[in-house]
Amino acid sequence: MPTRGLVPLFFLLTACLSSPEPEVSYPLEAREDKPYFKVYEDSSVQYDVIHNFETKFKAHITRVTPAFQDALTQRYARIWNEPQPLMQEASQKTAFFVTIYTANSELQNVADTDVWNIQLLVSGQTLKPSAIKKLKPKERWQPFFPEINLWSLEFLILFDRQPDNGTDPMELVMSSPDGSVRAKW
Repeated sequence: MPTRGLVPLFFLLTACLSSPEPEVSYPLEAREDKPYFKVYEDSSVQYDVIHNFETKFKAHITRVTPAFQDALTQRYARIWNEPQPLMQEASQKTAFFVTIYTANSELQNVADTDVWNIQLLVSGQTLKPSAIKKLKPKERWQPFFPEINLWSLEFLILFDRQPDNGTDPMELVMSSPDGSVRAKW
């Protein structure tokens, strides 16, 4: 008698296990997306500013070249199924994506000109940013920049200069009271 009750239960469980599931997909991590990550690495530099065994800040800087912009736009469309509007704005200027991490909350805002001095040295000129945009939400950017974490802040730094072709030698200088970095490409 007890086996009679198990037979319907068996069919019910197997029916649940074989029911059609909605299609679910997960994006590759940035490091696993080989074509994207290669362009990303070629366009990026990272600095750890350490003084007396104390990390003052970490800066990860990505130069937005046409190759990087194309790779990011394609990856963005695959993940979010829509175009990336911020990259259109960056394509009309020389742009850098910056992730900054510091324990000093007063140093986190790269757009604060009282704390940070940012310059672009290119072709014998020294340029100041035309715009520094804080990027939110971070969850929207994390699939593209593996350095983004809960404590970092992200910025797009724009300079009024023709779009960067990726071959011009240039130097982005970011200076603060805790130290400075010179990113050269």
